[in-house]
Amino acid sequence: TTIFPISKSFVELYEIKPNKIKNIDFLTDLRKKYPDLAIQGIFSKYVLSKSHAKKILKLSLEAKNNQNILSKKLETDILMRFACTTQISEAIKTAGLKPKESSIIVALGKKSSLKKLHLELKPLLNQKTISKNNSQFLKKQFKISKKQLDSVYSKSPLEDILVEKAAVLF
Repeated sequence: TTIFPISKSFVELYEIKPNKIKNIDFLTDLRKKYPDLAIQGIFSKYVLSKSHAKKILKLSLEAKNNQNILSKKLETDILMRFACTTQISEAIKTAGLKPKESSIIVALGKKSSLKKLHLELKPLLNQKTISKNNSQFLKKQFKISKKQLDSVYSKSPLEDILVEKAAVLF
């Protein structure tokens, strides 16, 4: 797992192993248990890297602070930005939790609550968060060409294009 600060919150990313989420109420149950945390589940293929996740979360938090959020809830905004869509149903279908696949749980809030959540999730976790390279999947999913990548002057052009796509959603 990874804890890092964004704005006035702390964020932790957890990678849940495939087939560890037993029911569809997994997120709902976590949210009830930890009402002071914002918790979202993302199909791990939609997360390129920790820095990609950090930038997307920063976009969502800034949008919330500026009352420019894509939906009523921060959690939904986060999912929509990872999916690069303004359609909630589309975001859930494509980038939402997939019980049979590896998933990333994003939690935002106080460090003390994040520690409790970590202890609860520990048996379900992969040792390494964001363990696979998803760049091929993401390029194909968002139709990002080599020409587009070559036109971005950056150490991480794919990440920057994905964040830009997430930033321009309205």
